[in-house]
Amino acid sequence: PDDHSQHGAKSWRDYFKFNTDHKVIGIQYIVTTFFFFFVGGALAMLMRTELAQPGTQIVDSAVFNGLFSTHAVLMIFVFVIPVFAGIANYVLPLMIGAPDMAFPRLNALSFWMLPMAGFLFLASYFVPGGAFDAGWTGYAPLSTGAPLGQSFFNLGVQFAGASSIATALNFLVTIITMRAPGMTFWRMPLLVWANLS
Repeated sequence: PDDHSQHGAKSWRDYFKFNTDHKVIGIQYIVTTFFFFFVGGALAMLMRTELAQPGTQIVDSAVFNGLFSTHAVLMIFVFVIPVFAGIANYVLPLMIGAPDMAFPRLNALSFWMLPMAGFLFLASYFVPGGAFDAGWTGYAPLSTGAPLGQSFFNLGVQFAGASSIATALNFLVTIITMRAPGMTFWRMPLLVWANLS
């Protein structure tokens, strides 16, 4: 039998701990992604403030490129993609009648890789040579400008990618193998089909 002793949250502190309940993980995903959304938004506001007048007011060109790059990766890899994983984590088992996700521990691990990715992106500001400044794609030859900061970007993308792959695997196995009796593929809600595809 499955061990559900770690399931659920009894207080707000439980949302900062390792938990295998799909609803708690869904809320953790959503709150974490919105935290990085606001951080990325603050970086965008700083860029807009710099662009308000011609010339250099607040930051130099290298820092501006770092702001632009970090804003982009936070919005793409740590907000846009995983916020939908958070919503799906919360509602998908409920929509198909499953007791939880197929791999609850993998589900928790995939969440905890996400803040690590976000903090690696942000930590690149504190390394010698400054933040990565090659944009969200990290294409060469631009990616050779801040070698240590670019390494933090590369590690962050690996964590974000591994998180997405583990989440996608969990969604696939849950949808295919854990539907309630009578929940055929043709009776599944559209949101479940969207996650399956």
